[in-house]
Amino acid sequence: MNTEPVPAKPENRHTPVVSIVLLAYNHLSYTKLCVESLFQYTSHIDFELITVNNGSTDGTKEFFNSLPNSKKISFPENVGVDKAVNCGFRIAQGKYTLNLSNDIVVTAHWLDNLIACMESDEKIGMVVPVCSASSNGQQVDLPYQSIPEMQRMAQVYNVSNPCLWEEKMKLVTYTCLFRTSLQKELGGFDEDFNPGAYDDDAISFRIRRAGYKLILAKDTFVHHFGSVTFQAEYAKNNLAQRNLNLFISKFGVHPWQAAFIDGTLLTVLNYDGGSGKNILGIGMSCGATLLQIKNLLKEKGAADIRLYYLSGREDNMADLSSICEYCTYADMDALVPLFGSRTYDIIVLESEMDQVGDLEGLAGDLKGILKDGGQIVCTAPDEELHERIRTLFGSLGMAEIKNARGYYYCFLNQKTEV
Repeated sequence: MNTEPVPAKPENRHTPVVSIVLLAYNHLSYTKLCVESLFQYTSHIDFELITVNNGSTDGTKEFFNSLPNSKKISFPENVGVDKAVNCGFRIAQGKYTLNLSNDIVVTAHWLDNLIACMESDEKIGMVVPVCSASSNGQQVDLPYQSIPEMQRMAQVYNVSNPCLWEEKMKLVTYTCLFRTSLQKELGGFDEDFNPGAYDDDAISFRIRRAGYKLILAKDTFVHHFGSVTFQAEYAKNNLAQRNLNLFISKFGVHPWQAAFIDGTLLTVLNYDGGSGKNILGIGMSCGATLLQIKNLLKEKGAADIRLYYLSGREDNMADLSSICEYCTYADMDALVPLFGSRTYDIIVLESEMDQVGDLEGLAGDLKGILKDGGQIVCTAPDEELHERIRTLFGSLGMAEIKNARGYYYCFLNQKTEV
């Protein structure tokens, strides 16, 4: 393997704020746009640039050699995204390390905002901005028709706002800021997934399960052309299915299912500000919907929001533990003994209500731990069960306030008259 790294001499070691690892495999025109934007909008930050040419044949190597950075890596052929990026990660000396794809155009204040988010909490392990082309709820559609117009809109958009920092179960890593100590501890991206596909899921789960948070910085926008470098590789040799199976074997869960957010359920809740909110989930999920409820409350100005979960599946505990103040695997009849020491603002019954044996007993338990003005979300697959739940909750002083699709129902615990 032919590489050309030029690391700084140990006796002259400098610790920049950020090490930026820029990977390119052909598509020189995109790479030039990326580099131009990088120097235009990031030069005020102390960063080192590590360029990685992954076997390009279109002049990328020569272009990278013309840049003023001292750390350059070049492979004679494409070794895969994960292996190539990790070579750059290993020689990173900054406080933070940023993985930058060559199909990204960065914007005003982009890195300032990501650093501000990272430095707000020592338990944040990775921060990703929103962009113009992504999955996983990371895409924002700004109405621009050209890169200059995009830059003008991004300058207005990119205002640091902690209320827009969303904690996530996983993140797509088109560009992402890591704590350098953490990425080195993890060894970068898991090269078992090389050349890519589900590698970003894997590093997300590893970071969370190591006790760190993943943050989507919705206050920061960059342009992403979208899978320019990796699109052709992704389709080869059934790579996606191979790596999905690999992910499941390593982590014991399906990444999409574990990170699934029930968007319809979210619509039946009322969100308000305030602090000291407790949210309890009961069911079989890894808690992604509860985490998004927390994000939506935070966006409304709420603070100090804590998640709790009573799980009916033991194999979800690793991921629930990464986002919850307290969670446990137990039968539903353990609800009050395990979770009754506090009251809750929101209780989400993800368990199917037609599967609950003692519905009357459960309703009484829920009433006892729900705050005045608190909300309960549950499901009813048919009108008969819905009417039974409505009558039962009504007798306990709870009124139905919202519903969706004839399946999701939200009840409000009406304040007790004094």
